[in-house]
Amino acid sequence: MLFTIDKDSLLNKLKIVEKVTAQRGNVQPVLANVLFEAENNVLNLSATDLEISIQAKTTVAVKKEGKITLPAKKLLEIAAKLPDKPVEFSLNEDTNIVSINCGNSKFEIIGISAQEFPKLEDEISGGTEIEIELEPLLKSIKNTVYAAANYENRNVISGVFCLIKNNILEMAATDGNRLTRIIEPIKNKDAKSAKLVIPSKTLNEFVRICSFITEEKVVLVVDKSRLILKTMSFSIYSRLIEGEYPPYEQLIPKTTANNAGVLREDLISALDRVSTMVNDRTSIVKFIFADNKLTLKAETPNSGTSEDIIDCDYSGEDLTIAFNYKYVLDSVKTMDAKNVKVGLNGSLSATVFKPDSEENYICLIMPIQIR
Repeated sequence: MLFTIDKDSLLNKLKIVEKVTAQRGNVQPVLANVLFEAENNVLNLSATDLEISIQAKTTVAVKKEGKITLPAKKLLEIAAKLPDKPVEFSLNEDTNIVSINCGNSKFEIIGISAQEFPKLEDEISGGTEIEIELEPLLKSIKNTVYAAANYENRNVISGVFCLIKNNILEMAATDGNRLTRIIEPIKNKDAKSAKLVIPSKTLNEFVRICSFITEEKVVLVVDKSRLILKTMSFSIYSRLIEGEYPPYEQLIPKTTANNAGVLREDLISALDRVSTMVNDRTSIVKFIFADNKLTLKAETPNSGTSEDIIDCDYSGEDLTIAFNYKYVLDSVKTMDAKNVKVGLNGSLSATVFKPDSEENYICLIMPIQIR
């Protein structure tokens, strides 16, 4: 194997695949490596942790075809420090040692044979293939994935529900204490449909990778148990989560008895200040709505209390309700809006948080009962 690649392109592709390499010491050593495959003037980089597989490809000058796996962390560290010059990779097939030359810099890295690298997922034949715009998909993921249950739970709510139908994309996530749901218009030219539950881990990787690319569209390839998310420069292969997603629509209140409006930045700042005195075990902050003011209070036994008051458009009955403040911050920080609407149905009922700029995104948060 002998090829030359631009330093920035090498670094970009390594950043795409490196995070999915297995980090635990009790797994196969080859899973900490990235598979390099150079052929037909294309370099394919692949990594997997056996749950998710990522491939990235780029055009390079291949003088001799070949493949090898190299340690991801060390290679990324080297690539980040190389001068801005072409980088040459040369493999000694007898020793599995790769020489990396860039300007006056030279490194030799011991690789592991490509034969030991797990066979990656095959392309899905006969699956549904849907091309949609990247922007609404990314927005929908960012507004939902944070509310999914911990991925280690491995149950259906550790994923994000996704429904594509005609020109509508609907996504939802819940961990049992909060629920997010967004509906976005998309251009689905072939009017194909899909209904699936995607692991939150997969979607978080997808969002991370998209920060390294400039493409505007993504293709979803789906069958009953698998998903491929791919653009021209990368592909993510993932298993889907099996099981029926909870009927979350039934939880969303049709109306709310009292409604408040607050400046988004004011709420974020006040919560950030008040949270310095929360009980780390409960993370409880009291919200007191009264006379066009919102008072936020926190206390920790044997430590002290905090309080902050901000303006609030509220003229209903005085109401005190308590939340895990982290749930509120997670929701409000994702909103692209000047004002946040708060829909209240009492101190023990789920509360609706949504941006004033759109009706199709909501976050429903269960309050915490206070004595």
